[in-house]
Amino acid sequence: MSLFKVQQSLSLKQQAYEGIKNAIILHKIPPGGTLFERDLSESLGISRTPVREAIPLLELEGWVKSIPRKGTFVSQITAVDVEEVIQIRRALEVLVIELLIPKITERDIEQLNEIYVKQLEYVEDSGQFISADKDFHSYLAQLSGNRRLINLMGTISDQIRWFGVSALNLPNRTEQTLKEHAWLIECLKNKEVEKAKEAVLEHIEHTRVAILSSLSLGD
Repeated sequence: MSLFKVQQSLSLKQQAYEGIKNAIILHKIPPGGTLFERDLSESLGISRTPVREAIPLLELEGWVKSIPRKGTFVSQITAVDVEEVIQIRRALEVLVIELLIPKITERDIEQLNEIYVKQLEYVEDSGQFISADKDFHSYLAQLSGNRRLINLMGTISDQIRWFGVSALNLPNRTEQTLKEHAWLIECLKNKEVEKAKEAVLEHIEHTRVAILSSLSLGD
């Protein structure tokens, strides 16, 4: 099992936390999968102690669940999880649009386009594609200028990536995501607030449907 590389400047416990979390997000350790300290420490190239110390942090955030005498398991994704996060995302991203439209510049649009082009290059790599997707939405949040909003978006973005990895395997979802991002960029370029909000809400709804379909959780 090859886990996501992390910055060496982080403490060993933080390296373990980030490495395991990224492995969970990218489904390298699938929902319901078991965490084995020895395997994790070998894959991350660190001792078992920081791995052991990272697990309570992951459990506190809901990524894993420890069951006495049985082990530690990656949490399952439920329809309720998806719906709750999507509801929050709708509210936050609409607010992002309302705040950034009055201040967005041509340079900001160029930066969004650069992230979009990066996504185009990663259509065959779901892990890199969804990382670029996070960059796209994180950059929008930054343009809002609201620090608390940026932090809230960051809090749910990891869960969105976790939910969304399997959804990218659905036919045409990658291409559809790119079209939705292109439309949103065009609306932002023209500073059309209502159309931009419509674009982001449509994108979120298509994401919701794709996630539920991919997890066989839809109606």
